[in-house]
Amino acid sequence: MGSPGRCRLLSSTEVDKEADFQSLRARIDAELNAPSTDPLEFSDEVSVGLALRLMSVQIKPPDPAWRLTLPKPIASIMQIRPGESDVAALFLQGHIELWTIETLRSAVTPPLTEII
Repeated sequence: MGSPGRCRLLSSTEVDKEADFQSLRARIDAELNAPSTDPLEFSDEVSVGLALRLMSVQIKPPDPAWRLTLPKPIASIMQIRPGESDVAALFLQGHIELWTIETLRSAVTPPLTEII
C-alpha cells in the first residue's frame, strides 16, 4: 500500500528478490516481535502500520471469473465496502495498481493549465 487510496500488486518473486522489501519485512518482524517493557510505552504508528502496508493477496483463476480479494485491513484502510465502493485498476510502471475513486478524482482535480 502506497497510501490509503492506492495500492500496488506485486508478485511474490518481485517481493522476494527486492532488497527494500527484505528490509521492510525485517522491520515489520522486529516491530511485531518486540517485547513490551512498559505497558504505557507505545511504538510509533508508522512502524506499527508497516505490517498493514505489505500484505499478501491472492488472485484466483477463473471460477467463473478472475477474483481478487483484498484483506479486510486493506479494504478498511482504503474505505472499500463490498457492493458499495468502486475502485479503479490502473496499469502503471508494469504493475497493477488499485486506486479508490476519491484518490483518482483528487489526482485529476488540478486544472490542466496549472500542470502545464
